[in-house]
Amino acid sequence: MKALIVIAEGMDPTVLTREVAAGRLPWFGEQMRQRRYAPMDCGPVPYEPVNLATAFSGMNPGRHGCFSYWSAHSAGEMPRVLVTDDVQVPRVWEWESLSDLRFSVVNVQLTHPPKPLNGRLISYPMQYTMNASHPRSLLSDLLREGVRYAHDVTLFYRGESFDEFAAQAWRVAAAQLQAAQALARDTDVMIVNLTLIDRVSHFLWYEMRDPAPPQRPTVLRAYDFVDQACRALQALGAETTMVFSEMGFGELDGFVSIDDLLLQAGLQHRDADGQVDLARSLAMETVQGSHGVMLCRDLCNTGRATAAEIDTVRQALAALRFPNGQPVIGSVHHRDELYTGPFRHLAPSLVIKPADERRPPLGERRWATHVRRTAQSGWHRDRGFMVLDAPGAELPQGQPVQLQQIAPTIAEMLGREAPAGCERPSLMTRQTRREDSPETLERTFS
Repeated sequence: MKALIVIAEGMDPTVLTREVAAGRLPWFGEQMRQRRYAPMDCGPVPYEPVNLATAFSGMNPGRHGCFSYWSAHSAGEMPRVLVTDDVQVPRVWEWESLSDLRFSVVNVQLTHPPKPLNGRLISYPMQYTMNASHPRSLLSDLLREGVRYAHDVTLFYRGESFDEFAAQAWRVAAAQLQAAQALARDTDVMIVNLTLIDRVSHFLWYEMRDPAPPQRPTVLRAYDFVDQACRALQALGAETTMVFSEMGFGELDGFVSIDDLLLQAGLQHRDADGQVDLARSLAMETVQGSHGVMLCRDLCNTGRATAAEIDTVRQALAALRFPNGQPVIGSVHHRDELYTGPFRHLAPSLVIKPADERRPPLGERRWATHVRRTAQSGWHRDRGFMVLDAPGAELPQGQPVQLQQIAPTIAEMLGREAPAGCERPSLMTRQTRREDSPETLERTFS
């Protein structure tokens, strides 16, 4: 295995460093002692599919075209789930310069339905399906080896006890790790997303508030699981290793319905069924995770909202206050201020950052109700981290790395060139290409 890439989804760097300082998480502790660790900037919106598309393409959302799990332009209906073809640029396992390498990709968002690649892929479906892998027989082949895979789609919280939910989360996580271990034995590049920390952090973060818990909180036991998983996967023969989290986690003090506040401000009207009346409304909240507001005249990619309308909504958002007088919104940016590229029109018209990160936007109401968001006690943060164990790697000290640096770094971990379109440089200061001539063995980024 030439390269191991582990996504420790939702592992928060503040919690991680605190646990390491307390003598726990020995694998991560060793990486920190060896100066293989750096914080990572995961803004402007901390959400899995967006940030992973950025990480594995090396390009910002305005170029890869994805801003949530769902289309931000859905209106009057349940939001449309994004699929593989919504990612408008190739990701590392699709790059021509790496096409001779055999990849195994497990549980990465926006890979469903699966597309052929040189290797194997277990997709991240958002609904039950009989076609969730490439080759299509992969899951049954694993089952014949005694590996029964479990998709994250089987782990939606449905109102059961949190202990029962956590037990099911562990079963899913163990099955996914076992599949990754099986596939890692016959691959050049192993990419696996371990989602356990994210899944339990949403609903069991409340345990973290207890200053003297009677037992180790569920969230921290998930950290233990990922620490042990990284050690076990690396021990399968990885020549180079990268582990990262594309977002952090922290306490949730309740979601804020931006739609309700827009209604109170007179910028939105509802129909008889309580849905946003698009014909009479100026703006509406976009789907979960996009942290956005759509000008109604911008829906369906028309881009017809005027500068005056945009300014009116921006000012109204900036003026929103909680009953105690504290601001609701920390900042408001037009999508063109944050994103570059031909697909930035697919983003919400305006992207907001909450003034209090414990009180983020609720998102489109029907979907928020469907996934029981109000039962959650933890939510994402726009901070992450990277661990990079590779000859020639040099992580910056005192400043964060960027999501766009992940893909070109993976390429150079493998001794290959990243495409010219990558927006940030690799973190490798020197590369050794196995097939190159001596005069091309060294390369330094300024």
